Amino acid sequence: MAKKFKVKTKFGFIDRIIRRIGRSVKRRPKIVDLNDEKWPAKCILIGNHNGAGGPFHYRAFLDGAFMSWGAHQMCENFRSRRRYLYHTFYRQKLGWGKFKSFVMSILFGIIAPLAYGFAGIIPVYYDSRIMLTYKYSMNCLEKDVSVFVLPEDSTEGYKEVIEGFWPGFLQLAKLYYKRHNADLPIYTLHYSKKPKKIVIGKPMYYRELSEGRTDQEVMRVFIDYMNSLKGVN
Repeated sequence: MAKKFKVKTKFGFIDRIIRRIGRSVKRRPKIVDLNDEKWPAKCILIGNHNGAGGPFHYRAFLDGAFMSWGAHQMCENFRSRRRYLYHTFYRQKLGWGKFKSFVMSILFGIIAPLAYGFAGIIPVYYDSRIMLTYKYSMNCLEKDVSVFVLPEDSTEGYKEVIEGFWPGFLQLAKLYYKRHNADLPIYTLHYSKKPKKIVIGKPMYYRELSEGRTDQEVMRVFIDYMNSLKGVN
């Protein structure tokens, strides 16, 4: 079973240690921020996955506290973590071989609770329990903690040019607007391996974009913008 959900409103002592270790083993990416000011405490962030690189680098090198959406299996017991890592993450999404996937699913399955505790994960469900995901996310936003979503459709693996998004981040923006009558800023980020960099795009707003557009068309705007950030230096 998943642990009781808790909002991380700031980095704790252990978080800072793990973050420092992460920064010591990975070269710092160039960070290009297209904004004059840092994103506000209450916003939605979306980024690409780029294998395992995106989530790690966003968490290790971006300042401030934020909670991230992640597969609910990784918040559960070892068997659930190992099966998800082997079948879905390593084999399906990364395309690794059976032996490497088997070994890494055991190793990371063991240390995942520490890594995911540091990351501040909001479990994402794929059935009616998705309402828990939105509930937890709203709880974060209402405590002035940003929510980071990796929305790309990685059913066929992670791609350099993103082709599709899952609509969860738009649904979250709509739910927040319905409850608080406020259009949250949505910041688009892009992580590249070569050259190693993180680009932070300018904010866009769901209600503003939805005028005259369907949700699919709005997602296309975000997809195109995320892909365009790859070329920003």
